[in-house]
Amino acid sequence: MSSGLVICFSGRIGSGKTSVTQTLSASLGWPRAGFGDYLRARVERNGGDPNSREALQDLGQSLVDADPDGFCLDVLKSGNFQPGGNLLLDGIRHVNILSRIKRLVGPSRAILIHLTLDDADLRKRVESRSQGGDDLVRAEKHRVEAEISSSLPQIADRVVDASPPISELAGNVLSVVAKFGVEASIIAQARAAIAKIPI
Repeated sequence: MSSGLVICFSGRIGSGKTSVTQTLSASLGWPRAGFGDYLRARVERNGGDPNSREALQDLGQSLVDADPDGFCLDVLKSGNFQPGGNLLLDGIRHVNILSRIKRLVGPSRAILIHLTLDDADLRKRVESRSQGGDDLVRAEKHRVEAEISSSLPQIADRVVDASPPISELAGNVLSVVAKFGVEASIIAQARAAIAKIPI
């Protein structure tokens, strides 16, 4: 692979984006950045509640509206991204943001993997969290989530079923990543690392 690869992830709340990017970061040895992580840190610095999904959504949408390039650059910086390098990027929610990421990461190449999960499995995952299923209903009505189930799956380079356990899901994503020029030896090492993760 002559230049780096930025693997962007989109998906509904609870689809496993954060878990799979954390697993892949550890197994590939690639840096990771997340829009949600960046927003939580910023909300907390501003004296807000970093556990409030509504606060994160409101701030995220305001940054998309006011300074999308600056927002993207700040998130990339939070993952110590260097142009030409590799990165796992969690939490794409807008077509416009994906387009900007693709431009800003050059000469690295950016691809989008969309994680999909049916309503029943999604609700089970979310209900196991502190905010629960009621928050999911409210959260998915927020403007910041509008493109996740409509536009982003249509433009994704690959749509991946997120229903398997995280270790299996990460392995499935590696199969996708292998088709975008990542060396077979790197994929094999990552698979070996994932196999050692306790289930």
